[in-house]
Amino acid sequence: MNNRNILYFIIGSVILLGAQFWLSSRYAQPAPKAVATQAAPATPAPKEAAAPAPVPQSPEVKAPGGTQGADPALRHTLSSEDLTLTWQVATGALKQVLWRADGTTFFPSKFEGLGALKGGGFETVREERGDAGTAVIFENAAGDRLSYLVPTRGHRLKVEANSSRNAALHLISNPSTEEPVKGLGRVFTLTEKSVEAVTWSEMLSDPFFSFLGAKRKVLPPAAERLGMDAGVDKDATAQSNHYFAALWKLPRPAGRDASGYELLPQNGHLEAALYLGPKQAEPLLAFEKPFTEVIDYGFFGAVSHLLFWMLKKIHAVVGNWGWAIVIFTLIIRIATWTLNTKQTISMLRMKDFEPHQKALQAKYEKFGGDMTKKAEMQKELMALYKKNGHNPMGGCLPMLLQMPIFLALWSMLNNVFELRHAPFFGWITDLSARDPLFIYPVLMGASMFAQQYMTPAVGDPAQRKMMLVLMPAMMTFMFAQSPAGLTIYYFLFNMIGLAQTWWIMRSYKPEPIVL
Repeated sequence: MNNRNILYFIIGSVILLGAQFWLSSRYAQPAPKAVATQAAPATPAPKEAAAPAPVPQSPEVKAPGGTQGADPALRHTLSSEDLTLTWQVATGALKQVLWRADGTTFFPSKFEGLGALKGGGFETVREERGDAGTAVIFENAAGDRLSYLVPTRGHRLKVEANSSRNAALHLISNPSTEEPVKGLGRVFTLTEKSVEAVTWSEMLSDPFFSFLGAKRKVLPPAAERLGMDAGVDKDATAQSNHYFAALWKLPRPAGRDASGYELLPQNGHLEAALYLGPKQAEPLLAFEKPFTEVIDYGFFGAVSHLLFWMLKKIHAVVGNWGWAIVIFTLIIRIATWTLNTKQTISMLRMKDFEPHQKALQAKYEKFGGDMTKKAEMQKELMALYKKNGHNPMGGCLPMLLQMPIFLALWSMLNNVFELRHAPFFGWITDLSARDPLFIYPVLMGASMFAQQYMTPAVGDPAQRKMMLVLMPAMMTFMFAQSPAGLTIYYFLFNMIGLAQTWWIMRSYKPEPIVL
């Protein structure tokens, strides 16, 4: 790579980074902050899970106007041990869910709601408490009835509706604009073995290549299992990860049209199950196994599953996710020790060949750009490598073999609910969020610089000097926006690599080159 190619590389990198920020600003705008719209204030979210607020026996709210339905602004709120739920009385739609452990809201303030009965026009709402939990029941004079059975503890709600008009239950609305779902991620349907997902932005915003004929995407095909990402982070500027989900399990496939998904009753009656909780394997598995697919582990999902299984086993012993990542890093580095040793030795050996490689280049320099002579030079160089038992790709292969591990770790640490708000020590109070002081990204960049500086390399010295600064700077910038857990992993990985490289270079003895 000559200096011109280096310039092209830098310009291309700047263009790609600029495009990334431009796309982020267009398609991942900040989620609007939740605005309280209840007629009565909801139970405030404590910092720690608290017992549910006392619920009066069978309260009833009557709306003026008889069969005209309740005031659209009227809300009804119920708290369990885990959740605070808010409904719109007039439609029976679930407008908001609050995760009581830390006050995270599931939806934006303008969200249209889940589970509205079409044309219900409900006039009253009441609560009935039983052994299985508390039922919130919406009714009107026409005989329509919609109930949500909320367990005292847990995330699974039972939804039932009766309608003499055979009115459909509107499961998930497809809004006309992005505002009601701003900041939310995907809407999806699931089968036994796969998940088909599309982001709200892809459906509600013109694609980047619309000027070339690209069209907006549509809702995924209807199925018996469907849902959407949930969880609006506080003060999120460009939220990309969603740790909660709202999921429907239906007795038969839902209907789908331009307005969204709906479930038609049979003989005026329908039942469904609604999951409102974290994207966490155990509760999702208890709901139904296929729903575990909503945890997006990325392309190397199988590797991510294995690595997270290891991380959970370590956490069960040490009790802290930060220290679990430290020990996990040591295990991964030991497991790849041989590969990294071969990579470093291969690079050292390549350094030994550098004078002979330059001599060959000088020998064929007089032929200029003659491709035939260049092929002869390459053939002679490969013969020299073969005579000395050296594979010039030996330094690249170990690095390529480790890429799936790194990418799987990236996906895993970005998406697992267990690391959300998990503290380490000092200023790291949330391993799923970026380092607030940017200390670990800077340390990671410095360790990468030191490792590159120490690692033997061949080629143009000017190119090496430029890359020595450019790559650590780019990685520091990238990791400054990454989860602290991932940055800690990569920093420790580099530090162990530094020690390994130092030891190999100290003990390495060059072998003579056979000409």
